[in-house]
Amino acid sequence: MKAMDLFCGAGGVSVGLHRAGFVVVGVDNRPQKRYPFTFVQAEALEYVAAHGHEFDAIHASPPCQKYTSLKGMWNHKGEHPDLIDETRALLRASERPFCIENVP
Repeated sequence: MKAMDLFCGAGGVSVGLHRAGFVVVGVDNRPQKRYPFTFVQAEALEYVAAHGHEFDAIHASPPCQKYTSLKGMWNHKGEHPDLIDETRALLRASERPFCIENVP
């Protein structure tokens, strides 16, 4: 079985998916030099729209800074993206089992 890990970062969830028996492909828009499995540097939402149907399951962890209660402690400037609704819509369109992990 093949799983996609969207917004994979360094691959914590990917390791769990691998341990559960999946072949994992991670997708992130930033280089992940220590990512332990197949890695695709791409815009996550574009990638899942084009390739979601190629996977047996999809995990997504879109940026959470907009929702976290800790945002006041961080010195971030500007608005943070809210990608949950768009991510959910694309995952539903893929017609694959999926999980979205995020703060809310």
